[in-house]
Amino acid sequence: MSGKASKIKGSSGERELAKIFSGLFGGSFIRSPSSGAYVGGKNFVRKATLSEGQVRHAKGDLVPPDFMPKFVVESKNYDEFRFHQLLTPGSCLQLDEWIKQTLDCIDPGDIWFVCFKVSRIGWYVAVPDENQGYTFSNYCLYNGNHGRFQVTDLTDFFQKNRDLVLTLCK
Repeated sequence: MSGKASKIKGSSGERELAKIFSGLFGGSFIRSPSSGAYVGGKNFVRKATLSEGQVRHAKGDLVPPDFMPKFVVESKNYDEFRFHQLLTPGSCLQLDEWIKQTLDCIDPGDIWFVCFKVSRIGWYVAVPDENQGYTFSNYCLYNGNHGRFQVTDLTDFFQKNRDLVLTLCK
């Protein structure tokens, strides 16, 4: 997929995910103008000159409502995902890269998720295994380059854990 088409696909996924979260949590989730890159990676030094609100708007791919300031999301929208790599020895390089992108922009205390849509299959979420007390239906435990994660259906996870996520993200 070309660069422009890829950007359009990613933006479309971010808008769709914002609608999903607005429906689940209430409030208005919007796409971040910078999609996380503004303060992620090598740009982390920019945080020193920004206000708390500016940093919150530049962290992830979505800007959460004011009542969820610690909520950080990396959103991906791909045609394919190699689910078998979650179940075999070794790394899932694609997921590890997405996790790294998220880790580059979060702050201590942030509650963060990597959300990804696979075309014609659905939305999934990688949840850090930090013992927050989340409830899961079916999930895959992934031991990646950046720790342990549960990978599961996005809608089911957030419906089951809505109140806990709201509490943790205040």
